[in-house]
Amino acid sequence: MWITKLKDEDIKRSYDKAASFPILFEIDAFFGRARENSIYRKRAIASLNLNNDSTVLDVACGVGYNFKIIENYLQNKGKLVGVDISPESLKLAKRRIVKNKWTNIELVNMSITDYEPRILFDSILCTLSLEIIPDYKTAIDKIFNALRPQGKFAMIGIKLSSRMPYKLLNPIFGWTFRLGRIDLNRDIVAHIKSKFNKVDYFEECYFGYYYILSASKT
Repeated sequence: MWITKLKDEDIKRSYDKAASFPILFEIDAFFGRARENSIYRKRAIASLNLNNDSTVLDVACGVGYNFKIIENYLQNKGKLVGVDISPESLKLAKRRIVKNKWTNIELVNMSITDYEPRILFDSILCTLSLEIIPDYKTAIDKIFNALRPQGKFAMIGIKLSSRMPYKLLNPIFGWTFRLGRIDLNRDIVAHIKSKFNKVDYFEECYFGYYYILSASKT
């Protein structure tokens, strides 16, 4: 249960170290979790119903794997804000921005639990992170408060599989998740449902080890 004792500084330190060795992200991408054209990211982002006027917040954006898919909708217009606690990860995200000549993206080096936006967002995205952010309930509360009325939230969550034969691999996946400081003993979906009036979409994917959820602030 050591995971429950993690603090923001522990997460920052871990991801700063990982960002110092970008090959780690490439290995992760090889297994389908992180690559920027991931079908799971595409499905989650599609549920936000973005257009080129949208204002979007990418929570725990990391190195910017969501940016390309989001920009397919924004077309370098609207506004995209990426918030992440790891400055080294944001350096890699900045390189991605410069390479693609995106001019509508703002990066904020901060935990979502400390972030106080100056605007309300049309859409908020959080992928593969709510099982890692130490104070995840405050993070969800912040996400809810940062959305405008009728705004959309989408996430990709991590869990163990309930499907045969994949659940036979749960001990291995559980070990790798713990190694990545991923805490599966959280009532994330229940807390989201307690805040949002409507959950629009829920899908298990990646052999049952991920789920995609979208909700509306109605």
